[in-house]
Amino acid sequence: MRKLFSRQLIEARHEMLSIYEAVDLSLHDAVNAFIANDKDLGKKAQRAADHVDARSANLEAVCYNLIATQSPVASDFRLLQTIIYVNFNLQRMSDKVRCIARAARHKVAQEIELPAELVDLIEREAESVYRVLGASVSALVNNDLGIVLDLSNQDEAVHEIYEQFFRTFNRMNAEDMADDSSLDDLRRVIMVSRYLDRIAAISIDAAFRLTFLLTGQRLCADDLADADEDELESMRVPAGEGVTLDPARDARYVAALAPDEVGEALASLIEDGADTEQTE
Repeated sequence: MRKLFSRQLIEARHEMLSIYEAVDLSLHDAVNAFIANDKDLGKKAQRAADHVDARSANLEAVCYNLIATQSPVASDFRLLQTIIYVNFNLQRMSDKVRCIARAARHKVAQEIELPAELVDLIEREAESVYRVLGASVSALVNNDLGIVLDLSNQDEAVHEIYEQFFRTFNRMNAEDMADDSSLDDLRRVIMVSRYLDRIAAISIDAAFRLTFLLTGQRLCADDLADADEDELESMRVPAGEGVTLDPARDARYVAALAPDEVGEALASLIEDGADTEQTE
């Protein structure tokens, strides 16, 4: 019975990571659709977001069923709580991806031509968001509190671009846009920038749940701000008889993510996993 429960926990964790990967890939499609005026790619991103919603709902049901039937304790219970929390935030991120995809389709359907400066800022902001998602996944796969701690700095980079976008929007609003339809189009664009900003913040919130999984404490960024690597390691609590976390195995479920977005440690695990599969 214990082996069955352990396998179910591992499968739930892998599904969480796989959904994270799906959100990341659908975000790439939604942003590319917006930048390249690709209506079909926008539709694909919307379908992917709908699929994420269905998978997330199923994962939530699985986790609550395990809590009800297995009465988990200690690290097993923390793992299920973490999966539920991260999964909830993945649904929130997927909602924002869907909104970006809709904005892309509207942009194409209405033949909206946006200032190149704004489109460039959207692209730059998206690149920063991809790195946030990659770092978040890396933290969850590698169980690395150090990566979690650094996420706040990455969030600031995203928000700086969003604020720059907002300033540029206001300048164009005042100087260059004369009719109501142009203003409405710009408002739709600024929402895309806002969606990207929110996706980064939500992803960081999800990754921070790792602190509860590994330490048993509900810590925030301020609690970890002055901690060095040794202090972070000392905060960890023993897993006891709970599920053993296996980064090498977990990495297989996020293998489609871009290596330059996930960091060296996870990229190396993904590459090693691919080499292993080829030799088997």
